[in-house]
Amino acid sequence: ILNTKKELLEIYKAGSGGIRTRGEYKVEELPRGKQAIVFSSIPYQVNKARLLEKLIGLMEERKLPQVTTVRDESTGDVRIVLELKAETNAELVTAYLFKHTDLESTFPINFTALKPNMEPERLSLKAIMRYFLDFRHEITTRRLNYDLRLLKARLHILAAFEALYDDLDTAIKLIRKAKSREDAAEKLKKHFKLDDEQVKAILDMQLYKLVGLEIDRILAEKAEKTRLRKDIEAILASQKKIWGLIRTELLEIKEKYGDKRRSVMKAADDVEFSQDDFVVHEDVTVILTKMGWIRRVKTVGENLRFKDGDSLLALLPANTRDNIAIFSSAGKVYVNKAFDLPTGSGFGEPVQHLYKFGDGERPIMAMNLTTVLSGGAAAVDGGTPDKQAELTLTGGSALALTVSAKGVGFQFDLAQFNSITTRAGKKFAGIKEGDNILGVDLIDLPNVLFLTSEGRAVVLAAKDIPILTGAGKGVKLVNVKNGDVVLFRAVRKNEQVKVVDEKEKEKVIDLKAYGVMTRGAVGLKAVKAIRFA
Repeated sequence: ILNTKKELLEIYKAGSGGIRTRGEYKVEELPRGKQAIVFSSIPYQVNKARLLEKLIGLMEERKLPQVTTVRDESTGDVRIVLELKAETNAELVTAYLFKHTDLESTFPINFTALKPNMEPERLSLKAIMRYFLDFRHEITTRRLNYDLRLLKARLHILAAFEALYDDLDTAIKLIRKAKSREDAAEKLKKHFKLDDEQVKAILDMQLYKLVGLEIDRILAEKAEKTRLRKDIEAILASQKKIWGLIRTELLEIKEKYGDKRRSVMKAADDVEFSQDDFVVHEDVTVILTKMGWIRRVKTVGENLRFKDGDSLLALLPANTRDNIAIFSSAGKVYVNKAFDLPTGSGFGEPVQHLYKFGDGERPIMAMNLTTVLSGGAAAVDGGTPDKQAELTLTGGSALALTVSAKGVGFQFDLAQFNSITTRAGKKFAGIKEGDNILGVDLIDLPNVLFLTSEGRAVVLAAKDIPILTGAGKGVKLVNVKNGDVVLFRAVRKNEQVKVVDEKEKEKVIDLKAYGVMTRGAVGLKAVKAIRFA
Protein backbone atom coordinates (compact mmCIF):
# COMPACT_ATOMS: atom_id res chain seq x y z
CA ILE A 1 0.00 0.00 0.00
CA LEU A 2 1.62 3.21 -1.19
CA ASN A 3 -0.60 5.82 0.42
CA THR A 4 0.88 7.95 3.18
CA LYS A 5 -0.74 8.14 6.62
CA LYS A 6 -2.02 11.61 5.76
CA GLU A 7 -3.64 10.35 2.54
CA LEU A 8 -5.27 7.41 4.33
CA LEU A 9 -6.57 9.75 7.03
CA GLU A 10 -8.15 11.97 4.36
CA ILE A 11 -9.77 8.94 2.70
CA TYR A 12 -11.18 7.76 6.03
CA LYS A 13 -12.52 11.25 6.79
CA ALA A 14 -14.04 11.86 3.35
CA GLY A 15 -15.39 8.34 2.84
CA SER A 16 -13.99 8.18 -0.68
CA GLY A 17 -10.67 8.00 -2.47
CA GLY A 18 -8.30 5.38 -3.79
CA ILE A 19 -5.85 2.98 -2.19
CA ARG A 20 -2.75 2.67 -4.37
CA THR A 21 -1.39 -0.85 -4.31
CA ARG A 22 1.74 -2.23 -5.91
CA GLY A 23 3.14 -5.72 -6.39
CA GLU A 24 6.19 -6.68 -4.33
CA TYR A 25 9.36 -7.59 -6.16
CA LYS A 26 13.05 -8.23 -5.80
CA VAL A 27 15.93 -8.21 -8.25
CA GLU A 28 17.81 -11.50 -8.60
CA GLU A 29 21.25 -11.83 -10.13
CA LEU A 30 21.66 -14.18 -13.11
CA PRO A 31 24.77 -15.54 -14.87
CA ARG A 32 26.77 -13.36 -17.31
CA GLY A 33 25.88 -10.13 -15.55
CA LYS A 34 22.16 -10.36 -16.22
CA GLN A 35 19.33 -9.72 -13.78
CA ALA A 36 15.74 -10.79 -13.30
CA ILE A 37 12.85 -8.92 -11.70
CA VAL A 38 10.80 -11.38 -9.63
CA PHE A 39 7.33 -10.35 -8.41
CA SER A 40 6.16 -12.26 -5.34
CA SER A 41 2.75 -10.57 -5.06
CA ILE A 42 0.30 -8.67 -7.24
CA PRO A 43 -2.33 -6.06 -6.26
CA TYR A 44 -5.75 -7.04 -4.90
CA GLN A 45 -8.29 -8.21 -7.52
CA VAL A 46 -5.73 -8.20 -10.36
CA ASN A 47 -6.13 -11.23 -12.63
CA LYS A 48 -2.74 -12.90 -12.95
CA ALA A 49 -3.46 -14.49 -16.35
CA ARG A 50 -4.46 -11.16 -17.91
CA LEU A 51 -1.46 -9.48 -16.27
CA LEU A 52 0.88 -12.04 -17.85
CA GLU A 53 -0.75 -11.48 -21.25
CA LYS A 54 -0.11 -7.75 -20.88
CA LEU A 55 3.54 -8.28 -19.90
CA ILE A 56 4.17 -10.66 -22.80
CA GLY A 57 2.38 -8.28 -25.17
CA LEU A 58 4.61 -5.35 -24.12
CA MET A 59 7.68 -7.49 -24.71
CA GLU A 60 6.51 -8.78 -28.12
CA GLU A 61 5.50 -5.27 -29.25
CA ARG A 62 9.02 -4.14 -28.31
CA LYS A 63 7.68 -1.57 -25.87
CA LEU A 64 9.88 -3.23 -23.24
CA PRO A 65 13.07 -3.86 -25.23
CA GLN A 66 15.06 -4.44 -22.02
CA VAL A 67 13.01 -7.59 -21.19
CA THR A 68 14.01 -10.83 -22.91
CA THR A 69 11.73 -13.36 -21.20
CA VAL A 70 8.52 -13.38 -19.14
CA ARG A 71 7.76 -16.55 -17.14
CA ASP A 72 5.14 -17.61 -14.61
CA GLU A 73 6.81 -19.78 -11.98
CA SER A 74 3.94 -19.54 -9.50
CA THR A 75 2.97 -22.57 -7.40
CA GLY A 76 1.14 -21.89 -4.18
CA ASP A 77 2.76 -18.46 -4.06
CA VAL A 78 3.01 -15.86 -6.81
CA ARG A 79 6.31 -15.81 -8.71
CA ILE A 80 6.42 -13.86 -11.99
CA VAL A 81 9.91 -13.61 -13.52
CA LEU A 82 11.09 -11.01 -16.05
CA GLU A 83 14.61 -11.61 -17.33
CA LEU A 84 16.51 -8.46 -18.38
CA LYS A 85 19.27 -7.76 -20.85
CA ALA A 86 22.73 -7.12 -19.48
CA GLU A 87 23.42 -3.64 -18.08
CA THR A 88 19.69 -2.84 -17.81
CA ASN A 89 18.49 -0.50 -15.07
CA ALA A 90 15.96 -2.69 -13.24
CA GLU A 91 14.45 0.28 -11.39
CA LEU A 92 13.54 2.00 -14.67
CA VAL A 93 11.88 -1.19 -15.94
CA THR A 94 9.81 -1.60 -12.79
CA ALA A 95 8.83 2.09 -12.95
CA TYR A 96 7.56 1.51 -16.50
CA LEU A 97 5.69 -1.64 -15.44
CA PHE A 98 4.01 0.14 -12.54
CA LYS A 99 2.84 2.94 -14.87
CA HIS A 100 1.65 0.82 -17.80
CA THR A 101 0.37 -2.41 -16.20
CA ASP A 102 -1.82 -3.53 -13.30
CA LEU A 103 1.27 -4.31 -11.21
CA GLU A 104 0.32 -0.98 -9.68
CA SER A 105 -3.39 -0.27 -9.42
CA THR A 106 -5.78 1.84 -7.40
CA PHE A 107 -8.55 0.23 -5.38
CA PRO A 108 -11.50 2.65 -5.16
CA ILE A 109 -12.94 3.47 -1.75
CA ASN A 110 -16.59 4.49 -1.45
CA PHE A 111 -18.16 4.47 2.02
CA THR A 112 -21.71 5.08 0.81
CA ALA A 113 -24.10 3.11 3.00
CA LEU A 114 -27.73 2.92 4.11
CA LYS A 115 -28.22 4.48 7.53
CA PRO A 116 -30.69 2.94 10.02
CA ASN A 117 -33.41 5.26 8.66
CA MET A 118 -32.74 3.68 5.20
CA GLU A 119 -31.28 6.90 3.78
CA PRO A 120 -28.06 6.51 1.73
CA GLU A 121 -25.11 8.69 2.71
CA ARG A 122 -21.36 8.75 2.19
CA LEU A 123 -19.92 8.26 5.66
CA SER A 124 -16.54 8.67 7.23
CA LEU A 125 -14.87 5.64 8.79
CA LYS A 126 -15.57 7.11 12.22
CA ALA A 127 -19.29 7.44 11.43
CA ILE A 128 -19.41 3.85 10.12
CA MET A 129 -17.77 2.57 13.31
CA ARG A 130 -20.24 4.63 15.38
CA TYR A 131 -23.20 3.06 13.57
CA PHE A 132 -21.62 -0.38 13.96
CA LEU A 133 -21.11 0.07 17.70
CA ASP A 134 -24.63 1.41 18.16
CA PHE A 135 -25.88 -1.68 16.33
CA ARG A 136 -23.78 -3.94 18.57
CA HIS A 137 -25.19 -2.14 21.60
CA GLU A 138 -28.75 -2.70 20.40
CA ILE A 139 -28.16 -6.38 19.57
CA THR A 140 -26.30 -7.06 22.83
CA THR A 141 -29.08 -5.44 24.87
CA ARG A 142 -31.75 -7.44 23.06
CA ARG A 143 -29.77 -10.64 23.56
CA LEU A 144 -29.37 -10.00 27.29
CA ASN A 145 -33.08 -9.27 27.69
CA TYR A 146 -33.87 -12.45 25.77
CA ASP A 147 -31.53 -14.52 27.99
CA LEU A 148 -33.06 -12.87 31.06
CA ARG A 149 -36.57 -13.88 29.98
CA LEU A 150 -35.45 -17.48 29.51
CA LEU A 151 -33.80 -17.53 32.94
CA LYS A 152 -36.86 -16.14 34.67
CA ALA A 153 -39.09 -18.67 32.91
CA ARG A 154 -36.81 -21.53 34.00
CA LEU A 155 -36.60 -20.26 37.60
CA HIS A 156 -40.38 -20.11 37.65
CA ILE A 157 -40.54 -23.82 36.71
CA LEU A 158 -37.81 -24.75 39.19
CA ALA A 159 -39.79 -23.05 41.97
CA ALA A 160 -42.74 -25.32 41.13
CA PHE A 161 -40.53 -28.43 41.25
CA GLU A 162 -39.18 -27.30 44.61
CA ALA A 163 -42.70 -26.80 46.04
CA LEU A 164 -43.80 -30.15 44.63
CA TYR A 165 -40.89 -32.03 46.20
CA ASP A 166 -41.95 -30.91 49.69
CA ASP A 167 -45.24 -32.86 49.30
CA LEU A 168 -44.43 -35.26 46.49
CA ASP A 169 -46.71 -38.10 47.76
CA THR A 170 -49.75 -35.84 47.70
CA ALA A 171 -48.88 -34.66 44.20
CA ILE A 172 -48.58 -38.22 42.90
CA LYS A 173 -51.85 -39.20 44.59
CA LEU A 174 -53.69 -36.24 43.02
CA ILE A 175 -52.38 -37.13 39.58
CA ARG A 176 -53.34 -40.82 39.88
CA LYS A 177 -56.86 -40.14 41.11
CA ALA A 178 -57.52 -37.48 38.50
CA LYS A 179 -60.02 -38.42 35.76
CA SER A 180 -58.21 -36.47 33.08
CA ARG A 181 -55.17 -34.22 32.46
CA GLU A 182 -57.34 -31.16 32.95
CA ASP A 183 -58.65 -32.55 36.25
CA ALA A 184 -55.09 -33.24 37.47
CA ALA A 185 -54.03 -29.76 36.49
CA GLU A 186 -56.86 -28.12 38.42
CA LYS A 187 -56.16 -30.18 41.55
CA LEU A 188 -52.41 -29.43 41.46
CA LYS A 189 -53.05 -25.69 40.89
CA LYS A 190 -55.46 -25.56 43.79
CA HIS A 191 -53.39 -27.61 46.25
CA PHE A 192 -49.89 -26.20 45.51
CA LYS A 193 -51.00 -22.71 44.34
CA LEU A 194 -49.32 -23.07 40.92
CA ASP A 195 -50.08 -21.38 37.59
CA ASP A 196 -50.72 -22.94 34.20
CA GLU A 197 -47.07 -22.87 33.03
CA GLN A 198 -45.87 -24.62 36.20
CA VAL A 199 -48.58 -27.24 36.08
CA LYS A 200 -47.94 -27.94 32.41
CA ALA A 201 -44.22 -28.53 33.12
CA ILE A 202 -45.09 -30.98 35.94
CA LEU A 203 -47.63 -32.94 33.90
CA ASP A 204 -45.22 -33.12 30.92
CA MET A 205 -42.81 -35.11 33.08
CA GLN A 206 -43.20 -38.87 33.23
CA LEU A 207 -44.44 -40.14 36.59
CA TYR A 208 -41.31 -42.13 37.38
CA LYS A 209 -39.27 -38.96 37.00
CA LEU A 210 -41.42 -37.24 39.59
CA VAL A 211 -40.71 -40.08 42.01
CA GLY A 212 -36.97 -39.90 41.33
CA LEU A 213 -36.84 -36.10 41.49
CA GLU A 214 -33.58 -34.99 43.15
CA ILE A 215 -34.00 -31.87 45.14
CA ASP A 216 -30.23 -31.22 45.17
CA ARG A 217 -30.06 -30.99 41.41
CA ILE A 218 -33.08 -28.67 41.36
CA LEU A 219 -31.63 -26.41 44.04
CA ALA A 220 -28.22 -26.32 42.32
CA GLU A 221 -29.76 -25.37 39.00
CA LYS A 222 -31.95 -22.76 40.70
CA ALA A 223 -28.96 -21.22 42.43
CA GLU A 224 -26.97 -21.09 39.15
CA LYS A 225 -29.88 -19.58 37.23
CA THR A 226 -30.47 -17.04 39.99
CA ARG A 227 -26.83 -15.96 39.85
CA LEU A 228 -26.94 -15.58 36.07
CA ARG A 229 -30.16 -13.57 36.34
CA LYS A 230 -28.59 -11.17 38.82
CA ASP A 231 -25.49 -10.79 36.58
CA ILE A 232 -27.59 -9.95 33.52
CA GLU A 233 -29.79 -7.56 35.48
CA ALA A 234 -26.65 -5.82 36.78
CA ILE A 235 -25.24 -5.47 33.23
CA LEU A 236 -28.54 -4.14 31.86
CA ALA A 237 -28.69 -1.61 34.66
CA SER A 238 -25.28 -0.11 33.67
CA GLN A 239 -24.34 1.30 30.25
CA LYS A 240 -20.70 1.03 31.25
CA LYS A 241 -21.06 -2.72 31.83
CA ILE A 242 -22.89 -3.18 28.50
CA TRP A 243 -20.03 -1.47 26.61
CA GLY A 244 -17.55 -3.51 28.64
CA LEU A 245 -19.25 -6.72 27.51
CA ILE A 246 -19.23 -5.52 23.87
CA ARG A 247 -15.50 -4.80 24.12
CA THR A 248 -14.78 -8.21 25.63
CA GLU A 249 -16.72 -10.00 22.88
CA LEU A 250 -14.98 -8.02 20.12
CA LEU A 251 -11.59 -8.87 21.61
CA GLU A 252 -12.58 -12.54 21.64
CA ILE A 253 -13.49 -12.33 17.93
CA LYS A 254 -10.15 -10.64 17.24
CA GLU A 255 -8.30 -13.37 19.12
CA LYS A 256 -10.14 -16.15 17.31
CA TYR A 257 -10.23 -14.81 13.74
CA GLY A 258 -7.65 -12.03 13.57
CA ASP A 259 -4.44 -12.49 11.57
CA LYS A 260 -1.43 -10.39 10.68
CA ARG A 261 -1.67 -7.73 7.99
CA ARG A 262 -0.44 -9.16 4.70
CA SER A 263 -0.03 -5.90 2.76
CA VAL A 264 3.01 -3.85 3.65
CA MET A 265 2.15 -0.20 4.26
CA LYS A 266 5.04 1.79 2.84
CA ALA A 267 4.99 5.04 0.92
CA ALA A 268 7.23 4.76 -2.14
CA ASP A 269 8.79 7.42 -4.33
CA ASP A 270 7.97 7.12 -8.01
CA VAL A 271 11.05 6.64 -10.15
CA GLU A 272 11.09 9.16 -12.98
CA PHE A 273 11.81 7.82 -16.45
CA SER A 274 11.61 8.98 -20.02
CA GLN A 275 9.36 7.21 -22.48
CA ASP A 276 12.30 7.28 -24.87
CA ASP A 277 14.13 4.82 -22.58
CA PHE A 278 11.69 2.13 -23.74
CA VAL A 279 11.63 2.88 -27.47
CA VAL A 280 13.81 0.82 -29.80
CA HIS A 281 16.22 3.25 -31.46
CA GLU A 282 16.07 2.63 -35.24
CA ASP A 283 15.56 4.54 -38.47
CA VAL A 284 12.20 4.17 -40.22
CA THR A 285 10.07 5.89 -42.84
CA VAL A 286 6.57 7.14 -42.07
CA ILE A 287 4.10 6.96 -44.96
CA LEU A 288 0.80 8.90 -44.93
CA THR A 289 -1.72 8.87 -47.80
CA LYS A 290 -4.33 11.44 -48.77
CA MET A 291 -7.11 9.08 -47.70
CA GLY A 292 -5.52 8.87 -44.25
CA TRP A 293 -3.73 5.50 -44.25
CA ILE A 294 -0.57 5.62 -42.17
CA ARG A 295 2.25 3.19 -41.45
CA ARG A 296 5.95 3.05 -40.67
CA VAL A 297 8.41 0.83 -42.48
CA LYS A 298 12.12 0.12 -42.14
CA THR A 299 12.80 0.42 -45.85
CA VAL A 300 10.77 1.91 -48.70
CA GLY A 301 10.52 -0.20 -51.82
CA GLU A 302 10.61 1.11 -55.35
CA ASN A 303 6.84 0.86 -55.74
CA LEU A 304 4.71 2.19 -52.89
CA ARG A 305 1.36 0.39 -52.67
CA PHE A 306 -1.85 2.37 -52.10
CA LYS A 307 -5.53 1.59 -52.14
CA ASP A 308 -7.45 2.33 -55.34
CA GLY A 309 -7.95 6.05 -55.75
CA ASP A 310 -5.43 6.89 -53.02
CA SER A 311 -2.03 8.58 -53.34
CA LEU A 312 0.91 9.73 -51.25
CA LEU A 313 0.51 12.74 -48.95
CA ALA A 314 3.75 12.59 -46.94
CA LEU A 315 6.90 10.44 -46.86
CA LEU A 316 8.93 11.19 -43.72
CA PRO A 317 12.38 9.79 -42.86
CA ALA A 318 12.37 9.42 -39.07
CA ASN A 319 13.75 7.70 -36.03
CA THR A 320 11.40 5.67 -33.86
CA ARG A 321 11.88 8.25 -31.09
CA ASP A 322 10.88 11.22 -33.27
CA ASN A 323 7.62 13.12 -32.81
CA ILE A 324 5.41 12.82 -35.90
CA ALA A 325 2.70 15.49 -36.30
CA ILE A 326 -0.40 15.01 -38.46
CA PHE A 327 -2.30 18.20 -39.30
CA SER A 328 -5.99 17.94 -40.24
CA SER A 329 -8.51 19.97 -42.19
CA ALA A 330 -10.34 20.74 -38.93
CA GLY A 331 -7.42 22.79 -37.60
CA LYS A 332 -6.16 20.09 -35.28
CA VAL A 333 -2.73 18.50 -34.88
CA TYR A 334 -2.14 14.96 -33.61
CA VAL A 335 1.34 14.03 -32.35
CA ASN A 336 2.73 10.56 -31.67
CA LYS A 337 6.10 8.90 -31.49
CA ALA A 338 7.01 7.22 -34.76
CA PHE A 339 7.44 4.03 -32.72
CA ASP A 340 3.72 4.09 -31.80
CA LEU A 341 2.55 4.21 -35.42
CA PRO A 342 1.35 0.94 -37.03
CA THR A 343 3.91 -1.22 -38.83
CA GLY A 344 3.72 -3.80 -41.60
CA SER A 345 3.95 -4.24 -45.32
CA GLY A 346 0.25 -3.61 -45.99
CA PHE A 347 -1.59 -0.32 -46.28
CA GLY A 348 -1.24 0.47 -42.58
CA GLU A 349 -4.19 1.74 -40.52
CA PRO A 350 -6.60 4.66 -41.00
CA VAL A 351 -5.69 7.66 -38.87
CA GLN A 352 -9.31 7.61 -37.68
CA HIS A 353 -8.45 4.45 -35.70
CA LEU A 354 -5.53 6.18 -34.00
CA TYR A 355 -7.16 9.55 -33.33
CA LYS A 356 -10.64 10.98 -32.78
CA PHE A 357 -11.28 12.54 -36.19
CA GLY A 358 -14.59 14.35 -36.64
CA ASP A 359 -17.02 13.91 -39.52
CA GLY A 360 -15.42 15.07 -42.76
CA GLU A 361 -12.05 15.67 -41.10
CA ARG A 362 -9.06 14.51 -43.15
CA PRO A 363 -5.26 14.72 -42.93
CA ILE A 364 -3.65 17.56 -44.93
CA MET A 365 0.00 17.41 -43.87
CA ALA A 366 2.50 15.42 -41.79
CA MET A 367 5.82 16.58 -40.34
CA ASN A 368 8.70 15.10 -38.38
CA LEU A 369 8.76 17.74 -35.65
CA THR A 370 11.94 16.40 -34.09
CA THR A 371 13.83 16.84 -37.35
CA VAL A 372 12.25 20.20 -38.23
CA LEU A 373 12.88 21.76 -34.83
CA SER A 374 16.47 20.50 -34.68
CA GLY A 375 17.30 22.28 -37.92
CA GLY A 376 16.94 19.23 -40.16
CA ALA A 377 14.52 21.10 -42.41
CA ALA A 378 17.22 23.11 -44.15
CA ALA A 379 16.68 25.74 -46.84
CA VAL A 380 15.00 24.30 -49.92
CA ASP A 381 16.04 24.67 -53.57
CA GLY A 382 19.24 26.52 -52.90
CA GLY A 383 17.89 28.89 -50.23
CA THR A 384 20.75 30.55 -48.44
CA PRO A 385 21.54 29.92 -44.76
CA ASP A 386 21.15 33.64 -44.09
CA LYS A 387 17.59 33.62 -45.35
CA GLN A 388 16.90 30.45 -43.38
CA ALA A 389 18.17 32.10 -40.24
CA GLU A 390 15.80 35.01 -40.79
CA LEU A 391 12.76 32.72 -41.07
CA THR A 392 13.54 30.24 -38.30
CA LEU A 393 12.99 31.17 -34.67
CA THR A 394 15.73 30.69 -32.13
CA GLY A 395 15.81 28.01 -29.41
CA GLY A 396 14.82 24.99 -31.50
CA SER A 397 11.70 26.55 -33.03
CA ALA A 398 10.42 26.82 -36.61
CA LEU A 399 7.67 28.83 -38.28
CA ALA A 400 4.93 27.20 -40.32
CA LEU A 401 2.13 28.73 -42.38
CA THR A 402 -1.44 27.51 -42.30
CA VAL A 403 -3.93 28.60 -44.96
CA SER A 404 -7.63 27.86 -45.37
CA ALA A 405 -9.45 27.23 -48.64
CA LYS A 406 -10.93 30.74 -48.40
CA GLY A 407 -7.50 32.36 -48.21
CA VAL A 408 -7.34 33.01 -44.45
CA GLY A 409 -4.12 32.16 -42.66
CA PHE A 410 -1.27 32.98 -40.30
CA GLN A 411 2.15 31.76 -39.18
CA PHE A 412 2.73 29.85 -35.95
CA ASP A 413 5.60 28.28 -34.03
CA LEU A 414 5.76 24.50 -34.44
CA ALA A 415 7.64 24.12 -31.14
CA GLN A 416 4.44 24.59 -29.14
CA PHE A 417 3.13 21.30 -30.57
CA ASN A 418 6.28 19.21 -30.05
CA SER A 419 4.76 16.91 -27.43
CA ILE A 420 2.57 13.82 -27.51
CA THR A 421 -1.13 14.65 -27.72
CA THR A 422 -4.18 12.68 -26.67
CA ARG A 423 -6.33 10.91 -29.26
CA ALA A 424 -8.45 14.08 -29.41
CA GLY A 425 -5.46 16.09 -30.68
CA LYS A 426 -4.74 19.78 -30.11
CA LYS A 427 -6.21 22.80 -31.86
CA PHE A 428 -3.72 24.84 -33.90
CA ALA A 429 -6.13 26.98 -35.97
CA GLY A 430 -9.67 28.28 -35.80
CA ILE A 431 -11.98 27.89 -38.81
CA LYS A 432 -14.89 30.01 -39.97
CA GLU A 433 -18.13 28.25 -40.85
CA GLY A 434 -18.04 26.86 -44.37
CA ASP A 435 -14.23 26.92 -44.53
CA ASN A 436 -11.53 24.32 -43.91
CA ILE A 437 -7.76 24.20 -43.54
CA LEU A 438 -6.09 23.68 -46.93
CA GLY A 439 -2.59 22.92 -45.70
CA VAL A 440 0.37 23.57 -43.40
CA ASP A 441 3.90 24.11 -44.62
CA LEU A 442 7.25 25.44 -43.42
CA ILE A 443 8.13 29.01 -44.22
CA ASP A 444 11.81 28.66 -45.12
CA LEU A 445 11.98 31.23 -47.96
CA PRO A 446 11.24 34.98 -48.03
CA ASN A 447 8.01 34.85 -50.08
CA VAL A 448 4.90 32.69 -50.36
CA LEU A 449 3.06 31.84 -53.60
CA PHE A 450 -0.69 31.16 -53.54
CA LEU A 451 -2.59 29.66 -56.50
CA THR A 452 -6.41 29.72 -56.70
CA SER A 453 -8.96 27.57 -58.47
CA GLU A 454 -9.70 30.64 -60.63
CA GLY A 455 -6.21 30.38 -62.13
CA ARG A 456 -4.79 33.42 -60.31
CA ALA A 457 -1.49 33.78 -58.45
CA VAL A 458 -0.76 35.88 -55.35
CA VAL A 459 2.75 36.45 -53.99
CA LEU A 460 3.15 37.73 -50.41
CA ALA A 461 6.23 38.51 -48.35
CA ALA A 462 6.49 36.03 -45.46
CA LYS A 463 7.26 38.89 -43.06
CA ASP A 464 3.83 40.42 -43.86
CA ILE A 465 1.98 37.33 -42.64
CA PRO A 466 1.19 37.67 -38.91
CA ILE A 467 2.52 35.21 -36.34
CA LEU A 468 -0.10 33.95 -33.85
CA THR A 469 0.63 32.20 -30.55
CA GLY A 470 -2.78 30.61 -30.12
CA ALA A 471 -5.33 28.76 -32.22
CA GLY A 472 -6.64 31.86 -34.01
CA LYS A 473 -8.36 32.21 -37.38
CA GLY A 474 -5.73 34.50 -38.90
CA VAL A 475 -6.19 37.25 -41.49
CA LYS A 476 -7.27 37.42 -45.12
CA LEU A 477 -4.18 36.61 -47.17
CA VAL A 478 -5.84 36.01 -50.56
CA ASN A 479 -9.09 37.51 -51.81
CA VAL A 480 -10.81 34.51 -53.37
CA LYS A 481 -14.04 35.70 -54.98
CA ASN A 482 -15.64 32.66 -56.59
CA GLY A 483 -13.23 29.84 -55.82
CA ASP A 484 -10.68 28.53 -53.33
CA VAL A 485 -6.98 28.55 -52.70
CA VAL A 486 -5.73 25.23 -54.06
CA LEU A 487 -1.92 25.42 -53.68
CA PHE A 488 0.69 27.40 -51.76
CA ARG A 489 4.38 27.14 -50.99
CA ALA A 490 7.36 29.23 -49.94
CA VAL A 491 9.30 30.67 -52.89
CA ARG A 492 12.35 32.78 -53.65
CA LYS A 493 12.20 36.18 -55.25
CA ASN A 494 11.82 35.95 -59.05
CA GLU A 495 11.72 32.15 -58.92
CA GLN A 496 10.36 30.12 -61.82
CA VAL A 497 7.81 27.72 -60.30
CA LYS A 498 6.83 24.57 -62.17
CA VAL A 499 3.23 23.37 -61.82
CA VAL A 500 0.94 20.76 -63.41
CA ASP A 501 -2.37 21.98 -64.84
CA GLU A 502 -5.75 20.28 -65.13
CA LYS A 503 -4.66 18.57 -68.37
CA GLU A 504 -1.61 17.07 -66.63
CA LYS A 505 0.67 19.41 -68.60
CA GLU A 506 3.66 21.03 -66.94
CA LYS A 507 3.63 24.83 -66.91
CA VAL A 508 6.10 27.42 -65.57
CA ILE A 509 5.07 30.49 -63.56
CA ASP A 510 7.73 33.21 -63.74
CA LEU A 511 7.43 35.21 -60.52
CA LYS A 512 9.26 38.19 -62.10
CA ALA A 513 5.94 39.10 -63.69
CA TYR A 514 4.07 39.17 -60.40
CA GLY A 515 6.18 40.92 -57.79
CA VAL A 516 5.25 41.03 -54.09
CA MET A 517 1.62 41.97 -53.36
CA THR A 518 -0.27 43.16 -50.31
CA ARG A 519 -2.44 40.95 -48.08
CA GLY A 520 -5.93 40.37 -49.41
CA ALA A 521 -4.92 40.77 -53.06
CA VAL A 522 -7.00 39.18 -55.80
CA GLY A 523 -3.82 38.28 -57.69
CA LEU A 524 -2.89 38.12 -61.34
CA LYS A 525 -3.90 35.58 -63.93
CA ALA A 526 -1.58 32.55 -64.04
CA VAL A 527 -2.70 28.95 -64.58
CA LYS A 528 -5.26 26.57 -63.10
CA ALA A 529 -2.80 24.24 -61.41
CA ILE A 530 -3.58 21.06 -59.52
CA ARG A 531 -0.14 20.44 -58.01
CA PHE A 532 3.44 21.65 -57.98
CA ALA A 533 5.74 19.78 -60.36
